[in-house]
Amino acid sequence: MNRKNLETRRRFLKKSSIAVGALTLSNACSGSIPNSDPDYSIPENGFHGKSENRRDWSGDIRSGKVIFIAHCVLNQNARMVNVADFPAMHDQLLDYIQKAQVGIIQMTCPETYCLGLGRFDVRVGLEHQAGMERLQRLIDDLIFTIQEYLFQGMEVVGIIGKEGSPSCGVNQTWYNDSGHGDGQGVFIRELKKKLKHNKLDIPVIGVADHKQNEAIEWLEKKQILT
Repeated sequence: MNRKNLETRRRFLKKSSIAVGALTLSNACSGSIPNSDPDYSIPENGFHGKSENRRDWSGDIRSGKVIFIAHCVLNQNARMVNVADFPAMHDQLLDYIQKAQVGIIQMTCPETYCLGLGRFDVRVGLEHQAGMERLQRLIDDLIFTIQEYLFQGMEVVGIIGKEGSPSCGVNQTWYNDSGHGDGQGVFIRELKKKLKHNKLDIPVIGVADHKQNEAIEWLEKKQILT
């Protein structure tokens, strides 16, 4: 192949790769990639739900209790610009959980995962097809983690969302046009659907920034300090 033909071929391949990349991105955004149940197999090392991978965890000091908590309860730096209420975390609630010796599983921030730190119009972004696809992947991973803890005989105390959040609100959420109001955030709404679909009876409650005592009172009723 002479030099002229080689350069022509290189230009063609470069253009083709760009076109294929653009088509792939277009298909992903248009939803043409079929959705399917995630495959959580772990070759050789284990597989979710295999009886031979169920362990006896009573041989050490662990409590065997975990609770899933909204990301910003432990990390205020993930919140939208100008809306953090604490320097770092919800100290009052987390102090109580620490004393109760319950393991904390910090859920990934759905807003940061789907829209980034510089996000705005969160509900619009999460409800968009591309945002919803990312959100569903995040929820699938969370469901798998919950199932695995339960399969291994541990107690999932509950899931704590963040009241007032457009994504993680449980009883109060944020609407772009009217501000705070009754309702669920997009992430909590979709998570509850998946919990129901998988027959997982896990209580979901919300914590408000300046009403952490209400979440603590709920935990006290669960008697997690015993």
